[in-house]
Amino acid sequence: MTYSILRMIELMGDQFPLLLNSVLERIPVIVAGEDIEIVDDITECLTTLCPHRHKLVFWRDFTSESEILSVWEEEKHNYEVSRTVVCGLSGNLRLALDRITHYGGWILAIPIGAMVLGVQVSEKTLEDVTVHIQNNSGNCGILRITSPSSITFTLMNHNNSSLDVEKKIVNKILIRKRQSLERIRRLLTKSLRGTNVSEHIVNAVLKLDDESEKLTQDVFEEEINNYVHAARRAVTLLSRIRLARELGASTTLTERNLYEAIGWDGGELTDLIHFIRAEWHEDFSDCVKLGTLSGLGAWVDSMWGT
Repeated sequence: MTYSILRMIELMGDQFPLLLNSVLERIPVIVAGEDIEIVDDITECLTTLCPHRHKLVFWRDFTSESEILSVWEEEKHNYEVSRTVVCGLSGNLRLALDRITHYGGWILAIPIGAMVLGVQVSEKTLEDVTVHIQNNSGNCGILRITSPSSITFTLMNHNNSSLDVEKKIVNKILIRKRQSLERIRRLLTKSLRGTNVSEHIVNAVLKLDDESEKLTQDVFEEEINNYVHAARRAVTLLSRIRLARELGASTTLTERNLYEAIGWDGGELTDLIHFIRAEWHEDFSDCVKLGTLSGLGAWVDSMWGT
């Protein structure tokens, strides 16, 4: 893919955390532009923003809405089943519009100005698809490509997320990438001392563009997986809190106690609850509160072996 995560971060700047949040919360994202190759390239790139999910490509992995809905039903009943992200590429846009009603978790390519299976894709097409998705999914994001180096992202409806987690991930990526590249360059520079090589060769050796891309990808996947694993631990704990409440206990968890129990220290509690709802189809908002922890005490600690 031409568009790596590092390049997307560099091109989108402050808009990248919102895009990342939208993909993680399975808000449908439309990728619109006039260059089919770039539109499809970025559409596939966006699926890598959720590396813990299994990518399904429309018309390659499934061809009907009933198939993808059955996948989602299985997710709802089995926490251990791989979560999915759906990719709809330009060449199959007409088929997707004819066969699919609900686009939750989709990243859909819309090549403005192109002819796709006899359908002329226009700005009106984009408008109609956006309205349809918004009506069925509640929200929709549009990633607009005006040139290979000009990309903007907007949500049709305001997102209440603090974006703290996403911003923290981006900051960690940039810091760790810089630190790693500096260490590599120092070692390479040291190894070249005393050698009779031209400045051109030295510069070529110290050029680490490919390594920068790979480092970014590795750190990004590590940070996303850390978040997902922490959220999964939260699901385990909160499901037991819910059971206790169903048995008559009037107990809820605060952000501090929940985060201490699952070993997490970033983002607002409401953001985590929203992510859990998107990822595992569970709403635990009734099991948490902003006040102090009551009624649990040592029970919470004992569950985690502390």
